[in-house]
Amino acid sequence: MSGIQTPFQLHLQSRNARFAGACVEHFGDPHGELAALRASPTLHPLTQDGLLHISGPDAQSFLQSQLSNDVGELGPARAQLTTWCTSQGRMLATCIAWCEADGYFLQLPLELVSKVRTRLQRYVLRARATLADASASRALLGLAGKGALEAVAAVFDAVPASPMQVVERAGARVILLHPGLYEVAVPAAQAPDLWDHLAQRARPAGSRGWDWHRIHACLPSITAATQDRFTPQMADQERLGAVSFGKGCYPGQEIVARSQYLGQVKRRLFRVHTEAGAMTAGQDILAEGSAVGTILNTAPAPGGGSDALAVLQSEAAARALVLGETLAPLTVAAACHAT
Repeated sequence: MSGIQTPFQLHLQSRNARFAGACVEHFGDPHGELAALRASPTLHPLTQDGLLHISGPDAQSFLQSQLSNDVGELGPARAQLTTWCTSQGRMLATCIAWCEADGYFLQLPLELVSKVRTRLQRYVLRARATLADASASRALLGLAGKGALEAVAAVFDAVPASPMQVVERAGARVILLHPGLYEVAVPAAQAPDLWDHLAQRARPAGSRGWDWHRIHACLPSITAATQDRFTPQMADQERLGAVSFGKGCYPGQEIVARSQYLGQVKRRLFRVHTEAGAMTAGQDILAEGSAVGTILNTAPAPGGGSDALAVLQSEAAARALVLGETLAPLTVAAACHAT
């Protein structure tokens, strides 16, 4: 592992974590961990994600002018999915947002935190709002799979019951992202002890295992390879509740609303699979030699091969598909917007 090591990362290393950059690849048994994704509760360090902290008297109004969801609906017991778009309605980031006493947090891929902060800062102008990289202040953990609810309940005395509900206990926030997918945001100093408690009830597994769970829940994430390419509807953000059509203006709002009400979305989110090795974010999907889609997020599949979320032309879903460059056959497993 290279770069600065946080106390939590060092703790994970002492628990046999094997790092590749910021991500934990596995805890010594990659094949067993992969098989466990379908069979038992798994515990994942979400070191692939980081945090932006927005504070100050105008923090809410500033975010309300920038994000696609209604920030006013956030509260101690409520998080939300949201996006940040260009003026052309193309997503620069997909985020999980929540608020604490000292401001708002936006969770997004770690590789985007600095870039998004710098670009967002341009729009602060006279607003009394401060943007800071808070990635080192919190540790993010994910619990998923069969028995995840029981594992969470065994450590916390309350469990969120509906998607995006938040339960706060002793500074840790538990968010239900999707049935069976729980995320915990905890102050960094508390993370080692909490990890060990949870690891008694769920099998530690690498960061990519969490990516696989998100793929099967049809929860996409914009990364550096896919920034500024898709409107929210192309990635099912309106289905996921990440877009408010009743709030005020934000960058791209007119285009996003027009796409919604005029039904002009010809590309949608699909879950796809290939038996032939790995896929990469941003990789083209071809049909008869023409590009008809793009890979968004990908992870190794427990049964072999790789699973991914992809933005795909709806009419192409029934055609013979291959991956760009490798020409490996690709199958469509599900239309996310139909779930």
